[in-house]
Amino acid sequence: MDGFDHRAPSYFICPISLQVMKDPVTIYTGMTFDRESIQKWLFSYKKITCPITKQPLSDFRLTPNSNLLRLIQSWSLQNASSSTTKFVEPEPNDHDALMKVLLEEIKQPHLQVKSLRKIKSLIQENRGDSSRITCISDDGLFSLVASFVVKTELPGIPQITGNDTPAIMNEAVSLLCLLRPSDEKLKMVAQNENGLLIDSLCLIITQYLSNLQIRIQAALLLKSIFKVVDGIYKDGLRVEFLESITEILKDQISKHGSLTVLAILMEVMSYGKNKEKAIKGGLIPVLIELLAEDNEKHLCEMMLVVLEKLCQKAEGRAAFVAHPAGIAVVSSKIFKVSHIGDDKSISLLLCVLRFCISSGEVAREFMEVGGVTKICLVIQSGCNSRTKEKAREILGFHLKTWNKTPCFPSFFKA
Repeated sequence: MDGFDHRAPSYFICPISLQVMKDPVTIYTGMTFDRESIQKWLFSYKKITCPITKQPLSDFRLTPNSNLLRLIQSWSLQNASSSTTKFVEPEPNDHDALMKVLLEEIKQPHLQVKSLRKIKSLIQENRGDSSRITCISDDGLFSLVASFVVKTELPGIPQITGNDTPAIMNEAVSLLCLLRPSDEKLKMVAQNENGLLIDSLCLIITQYLSNLQIRIQAALLLKSIFKVVDGIYKDGLRVEFLESITEILKDQISKHGSLTVLAILMEVMSYGKNKEKAIKGGLIPVLIELLAEDNEKHLCEMMLVVLEKLCQKAEGRAAFVAHPAGIAVVSSKIFKVSHIGDDKSISLLLCVLRFCISSGEVAREFMEVGGVTKICLVIQSGCNSRTKEKAREILGFHLKTWNKTPCFPSFFKA
């Protein structure tokens, strides 16, 4: 194969000799070299590290890379009329060939991490140009990569606090986030084996406390999954999982991470005992405190939606009223976020105040923080009729009491 004058794909080139490989073999680290070159490195020069990664070798076996060899041989026959070999980046059709090689390599346990990493790079390079990789669809690749997540043994209790996330798990979850499977395929894979992929992703978020990146990536996958799976796969979530995503929300690592967690909460709150579990996990005070600090439109709207769902439960309303800033914070969002924010704030207050009619203390607090004035302004404003009707209902709860106080708006007094 020496002496060819054609542009050789870069993955045909031995990293040591910089020539097209005649007999490609793979070593323990997953790197591939020409047999003659790596034998000299290991056995003539007595090296005990990988030439590329510098990782010490504990296994000196050379595994023939027969798939790559067939590709090199095919390429050699097609370009036999050329005279010299040049090192260049792969042509578009070469990306498909490389993917085929990687899909074969991934079947070998010692090559799986390296193969997943290379497939991820290949997907990133070709994102937006599906014509460059045709040998496998996102649907097919999603099923394959998801199998590595569900097959990787995950720890139970106690929780992991070190940086010991399995490398294959890191690479598989990261790659899954790049893929765009159809809703039908996503649902099928997620619901397979009684929702094993969902369980695995939830455990990643719960267990790998020191690896924030993989936890956020797992949350992104769950956000997409919960949109398409049947309700039965949303109603068995563990308290530990809801506590863990509450912590992610509380830490405010990024707006993207917060939006992802809130999207999950909005999707699952109506199922099973998830509201009770989230309340037990301390979600309500976290949401109130975040609302007090943030006026970003979409985040506030989502937090108000989740809070309202939680306050549909008696224990949720109790936790909301017990927080010293609960009523004040939600009242302050009226006219500050958006028309949607106004409606969600008033819906939340209606949910709470409807069940606190007999509580003079709650009524006084609502008046003192300016909530009654805001409600009166809503009734007079250009808000939609549904929002105004909710405001009127709130006002009717304690109108006789509020009407007698100096704080009550004069334009509403009889």
